[in-house]
Amino acid sequence: MEHTNIALEAEANRHQLAERIARAGTPKLPATAHRHLLAQRLHRIADKIDN
Repeated sequence: MEHTNIALEAEANRHQLAERIARAGTPKLPATAHRHLLAQRLHRIADKIDN
């Protein structure tokens, strides 16, 4: 039974590590870039509604 808990913990640790690596690998965008992208999406949605 103890062996199963160790295996589950090891799998959870591997999963958390993989998530951290994936987050660290993505380039960070400044907040202004996020706002700009959001504004572009909102404009596209508004254009679709208007048409």
